[in-house]
Amino acid sequence: MITLQRLNHDTSWKIAINNCRLLLDPWLHGTEIDGFSWFNEQWHRVPPLGVEEIGEVDYIVVSQPFSDHCHEETIEVLSPDLPIVAVAAARKRLEKTFGQSRQFLDIPAAKDGFLEIAELRLAQFNTPSLLDQVHNALLILGPDGENIFYAPHGFVPNAQQISFLQQFPIHLLITTASEYHLPFFLGGTVNLGMRSMQKLAQILQPKHIISTHDEQKHAKGLVPRIARTFYPSAAMVKEKLGNYVAVEDYRVVEL
Repeated sequence: MITLQRLNHDTSWKIAINNCRLLLDPWLHGTEIDGFSWFNEQWHRVPPLGVEEIGEVDYIVVSQPFSDHCHEETIEVLSPDLPIVAVAAARKRLEKTFGQSRQFLDIPAAKDGFLEIAELRLAQFNTPSLLDQVHNALLILGPDGENIFYAPHGFVPNAQQISFLQQFPIHLLITTASEYHLPFFLGGTVNLGMRSMQKLAQILQPKHIISTHDEQKHAKGLVPRIARTFYPSAAMVKEKLGNYVAVEDYRVVEL
């Protein structure tokens, strides 16, 4: 069984598989800044849960090095005894802030194997381009088939990755339904949107689908002035994907 709880309306989650509790990409207070505030600064439109409200967790998991996933201000107020399970780029960023005062566990690329924590196994799936660090994903494998594929910006697997993933029936796909487009020189399309969600669902055939990274955040700076966005309603997504589960509040969901 997978139990999960949305912690903000962006892409922070508490996920429990059996007795292992993961705090995924926590951003629970303050703003997030991409480089400089004049370039892009965002904050939550809907207040997230407070750190004191999330209950006990066993690991912090950081899937991306960007500050809406890798939020140092939030991690700083979490218990220093919590191990931080992170992809390489996120670990590099966090070590600049915390040095060796935190315990880090590395999530390897899937081609190099899995990180084992408790009864879970984790691996990262990378895009073919070294210049594209946004559209990466995590595979989390539970001991009894509670397998999760987490692609917060969307993911387009190649043939080799599809073949690899077919070994693991996906119980839950967590990915974005929104579109967020920037000019190519600023990164191009950030969130791949509902069509990408549908294609990924066709490949993975998940039992359940949940959308993430779809908050229409308050923002200031250059980026929000030039971004083109589209945020489909839950009803629109449900119409396209019958196994879509709308999680629009902070209730605990069992899947």
